[in-house]
Amino acid sequence: MATRGEVRLQPSYFTSSLYVNVLREDITNLILTFHDSYKADTTRPFTTFKEIWVAQGWKWLHFRVFDLRARDTLLTTTARLFLERIVKSQAPFFRVAALFGLYTFFNTQPSGSSPALHSLSHIPIPFDQYELLLQLPFALASTVAPTPSNPSLAPLQPFVTYCLSNLLQNNAFHIVPASNLAAQNPRELPREMFVEGGLIDGNQPQRKGQYSKRDKVVKARFAVEGLSRLLQKQAPGLGMTATQYDRQKRALLDQIGTDDPILQEASESVAATLRKAHEQESDVEVWTGMDRVEAASKLPGGLLHDLPFPPSSMSGSVYPFTPSSQPSYTQAVGPNAQRRYYQPPAAPAQSNRLSAASFQSSSTQSSRSDYGDFSRGPPSVRSNSSGGSSTRTATAYRPMTPALGDKFSFSADPAAWGADLSRDEPDDVLHNPDSRRNGKDTDHNVFTFRGISNLGCLFILGVGLVTLFAGYPLVSHFQSHSLSFFGAFGVGGTNATGQVPAIPGNFGLIDVATPKEAYTMSSYYSPGSELQLVFSDEFEVDGRSFYPGDDPYWEAVDLNYWQTENLNWYDPAAITTSNGSLQITLSQKETHNLNYQSGMLSTWNKFCFTGGILVAAVNLPGITNVAGLWPAVFKVHGKLRASRLRRQSRWDPYTYDACDVGTAPNQTLNGLPLSSTINGDPSADGALSYLPGQRLSRCTCKGESHPGPVHEDGTFVGRSAPEIDVLEAQITNKVGQVSQSGQWAPFNNEYRWFNTTDNLIIPDPEISALNSYLGGAFQQATSVVTNTNQKCYQLIDSTCFEVFGFEYQPGFDGAYISWISNNQLAWTLNEGGMAADPVAQISERPVPQEPMYIIANLAISENFGTIDFEHLTFPAVMKIDYVRVYQPKDAINIGCDPTDFPTQAYINTYIEAYTNPNFTTWTGDLDEGGFDQPNPKSSFLGQC
Repeated sequence: MATRGEVRLQPSYFTSSLYVNVLREDITNLILTFHDSYKADTTRPFTTFKEIWVAQGWKWLHFRVFDLRARDTLLTTTARLFLERIVKSQAPFFRVAALFGLYTFFNTQPSGSSPALHSLSHIPIPFDQYELLLQLPFALASTVAPTPSNPSLAPLQPFVTYCLSNLLQNNAFHIVPASNLAAQNPRELPREMFVEGGLIDGNQPQRKGQYSKRDKVVKARFAVEGLSRLLQKQAPGLGMTATQYDRQKRALLDQIGTDDPILQEASESVAATLRKAHEQESDVEVWTGMDRVEAASKLPGGLLHDLPFPPSSMSGSVYPFTPSSQPSYTQAVGPNAQRRYYQPPAAPAQSNRLSAASFQSSSTQSSRSDYGDFSRGPPSVRSNSSGGSSTRTATAYRPMTPALGDKFSFSADPAAWGADLSRDEPDDVLHNPDSRRNGKDTDHNVFTFRGISNLGCLFILGVGLVTLFAGYPLVSHFQSHSLSFFGAFGVGGTNATGQVPAIPGNFGLIDVATPKEAYTMSSYYSPGSELQLVFSDEFEVDGRSFYPGDDPYWEAVDLNYWQTENLNWYDPAAITTSNGSLQITLSQKETHNLNYQSGMLSTWNKFCFTGGILVAAVNLPGITNVAGLWPAVFKVHGKLRASRLRRQSRWDPYTYDACDVGTAPNQTLNGLPLSSTINGDPSADGALSYLPGQRLSRCTCKGESHPGPVHEDGTFVGRSAPEIDVLEAQITNKVGQVSQSGQWAPFNNEYRWFNTTDNLIIPDPEISALNSYLGGAFQQATSVVTNTNQKCYQLIDSTCFEVFGFEYQPGFDGAYISWISNNQLAWTLNEGGMAADPVAQISERPVPQEPMYIIANLAISENFGTIDFEHLTFPAVMKIDYVRVYQPKDAINIGCDPTDFPTQAYINTYIEAYTNPNFTTWTGDLDEGGFDQPNPKSSFLGQC
């Protein structure tokens, strides 16, 4: 029993008509109010819904019921009532509004420890309704032209998608067997909550509701139920007293006859119950609907908190709502606001039958002509069973008259009515055990033909069942060849577990629009090897949004990339999908005090992979004879989120697993080696490196913050954030080109890597050449410049897409990176090109082994090259037709948190550094934009 102040609730109160009928009407009023507001403004639907939720006092649903059973019943019943309005038989708008209500209810449950409050962790939902619910976003595309009274439902789609994604990520749904989720009548237990007369000002003892006992005798139960049905059919009205009810019952008994002794005994028991109920009516009031809420709010320490303006009296309150001034939803108080200004339609004159369905339908299913066709769902039993006027009119509040079942509660157990349940029946002797008689029947033999046949049949059936359910699965397990897993999400989802999403819609790792012939690909490096598709996005759905939380794999940033002195602000509004391609638009538009707006999109913390092929079909922005744009597609590790603490974090662009001077600041220790101080960047006075050192190196002291793992010798694995560029487009002498490169640290002496014929392979020197840029004080580059397809530019042929990408094998022995341009092998870097350099005193640098994510962006910066402001055409648009990732069938490695390079725990530890763009340094003071974190100590520097 739940106790709050002087009010006591049985758990079954929350399944009774006192709670269910009232809340069901409140949900309908919430939906209709939201409908009216949405017609007026379709630009902010979820914000409007939350304002209505708060204004109507729906936080009442979270009053503190401490008892676990009572609170669980409250939460489960409330969720069930919202689910009733989400089923497919409801109008699409009603389903969306009910989903908003369920989402808000589930995510605003209070928590407390004094005492601890039970919370609803899983919402039971039939699996067929679950599938239909997941298809709701796709059902919102309007098929009719929108009008002021019938607006489009399309603006609701991203909000529905977000709500569903949030509920799915929180594992909110518990799948149960199929059900149509039709509206159910509540259990008729109307006396679970009692408020005695004078209790508020006195100390009279509380009364408890009586539980119904279980049925015991079928025949007596049927007789009682038949009597109840007759009374319901011929009931004179809702306001009958116990005396009137008894008189009506006796008249019916006279018509039926008095031959049935069970019915007579039940009749006498009913009369006694009615007399007792009549006696209690003088000092017991059963509060329903808003009366219940108002009464509870007056009790000391009552159920509700923070009512905006509670009623001035316990009963008979009249609210100043007149037909000429119907209140808006902001005037309503508490969740039952509907009853204050909606007059339920009258029942049809030709019907005398009273039922819970007809009574409920009169106040919840009345149609309104001004809602438009889009708000109407299919007809229901409740809507067909109600009649009268279809227009709601404003009126003063009148307390609701309870139904007959709400006023009188009679046990369905005939034993409680005084019926004789143990009388003799003619066939009793057949079921009376007699051990003396049964003991004589011992002459039997099971080893007969019939007995052996029966046992043999049972044996064969048993063996067959064991073979089917145990043998067959075992045989299949050892003989079948399981398919390769398609991997995992990033740390925000399934992390390298090999699980593939299996929910309706296009949420899987492989886009359903990807052609079947693209599910495999031959290796560019070893043409005889075949790789399989593990991720793809074809961007076929127009109008996609990439704001945080809108897409399962991609997310746009909202910041300025100040490290490369960009002249533009990256805004999610600059990225969308149209005509089957992703579009990133650079426009001459002032944003955050910058003159240009563009977009950067990435799969950070959502999709990562290690090894394989990444390809993208790209239409480059602008034209081939005007320079100044900086389009790029590249891949970096998750510990380095683009534009956050980039080089200051001491991660970029290291790829190193040794403990020597290569991990030290400026790549020197006590001024040595000398070559690193004189053979470097001329703009840095000859210094080879201005990097602050590898932050998570193999030299990290034990006990320092490090994501791991650990080598066999006890040292940490060197961790970093390497970068591989698919393309950085440039214009040289009015020829379109792409620079395809890898970024490395620590650096070779004079930035000269070992580009011998074994390590540098260029199949077509006519269109590809080694980049003259080798590096600088912040990075070393291995880069080749290749001429592009001169047609595939925005202002030449916006439908032409050129395939760029790279294929790589991470690690040391046999590792390589091969870049792809125009769907052909452009050049290859073998791992020997980054071998140890004795002059710089550094060790071998591996081809990046970290799990890495994908980035695509379009920028404008004088740091990348000269900008021809006079001839640039705006808006400039980079289009991407598709992005696909392939990996060898025996080396699938997807996920942002693999076991050999764990990352999730480290990111979670410093999550603010990855989500707050205002942090610019790792060790600086907070008031100066720093993250105020110490650098891990290094054994090479003698700090352990």
